[in-house]
Amino acid sequence: MRRISIISILFFFSVQFSAQSIFDVYRDSTEIIERPISQDLPVTIEEEPVDELTNPFEVSHIPIRKNQAVRTVSYTDETKSKISRKDLNTISPLSVILVSALILGIILFYYRGILADILQSLMNMNYMSGFINKSLGVYRTHFLGLYLIFFLNLGLFIVLAYKGLTPGSPNLPLFQIILGIAGIYMLRHLFLLVFGWIFELEAEAGTFSFLIALLNISIGLALIPLNLFVAFSPSGLAKALVFIGIFIIAILILLRYFRGALVSSRQIGSNPFQFFLYFCSFEIAPVLIILYWLGLYGLSN
Repeated sequence: MRRISIISILFFFSVQFSAQSIFDVYRDSTEIIERPISQDLPVTIEEEPVDELTNPFEVSHIPIRKNQAVRTVSYTDETKSKISRKDLNTISPLSVILVSALILGIILFYYRGILADILQSLMNMNYMSGFINKSLGVYRTHFLGLYLIFFLNLGLFIVLAYKGLTPGSPNLPLFQIILGIAGIYMLRHLFLLVFGWIFELEAEAGTFSFLIALLNISIGLALIPLNLFVAFSPSGLAKALVFIGIFIIAILILLRYFRGALVSSRQIGSNPFQFFLYFCSFEIAPVLIILYWLGLYGLSN
């Protein structure tokens, strides 16, 4: 009987030390960390694409593969690079107006009477003869700065007018148009210089070239506030302001032709062929080229 009781007690203690109770929750931290993870368990993951989730609030527990992450990052970088290049190639109208106002402010700080001299030269041909020497001598830099204002604002006005008169059309490349206008007028002044040297009309050609520059500067100064209102006005008011700007430019161009006829009145009757050659080459042809290019640009886009 004693032997049976001893065997029963030993069997009871062996079962208690070998079995795990369902209430045995506590484990030592070292036991949890050092417990190896079994590698033999089969893992089955469905190859469901991440982008094909039907429920927008469904959270996918499938890990993203390495090649998917690389493709996503490369696409994002490419998109950002395209946007940055597009932003760099875009010139806002406000920046052109601010640069023009800054240049004009610097010029007026050093030469306050230049605007009065320009206006007086347009009204009086004798006064313009004295202003030519002043502009090509001491105030050459100021004169070139005013001419730069003309290039910037005429290019901006063409872009704004094209956008306002043809709604839904693509935007014109402002930087290329400014460069094109500058190239056209630099060639025109160079041609007048060569034209006067060939036909021995240096005085008349120089006076007419300076007259073109004066009227272009006047157009550029008038377009600074006009471009500001056209760029930031409602569409109806902007379209009306575009027509006002076209009217101002047309009036100043007609004034240039009138003053040019007075300058070369003696030569038009004696040399009509030279006058006709100049008028067709540098008065009509640039306008036709610009209109043709705008038409092709609108059709291509």
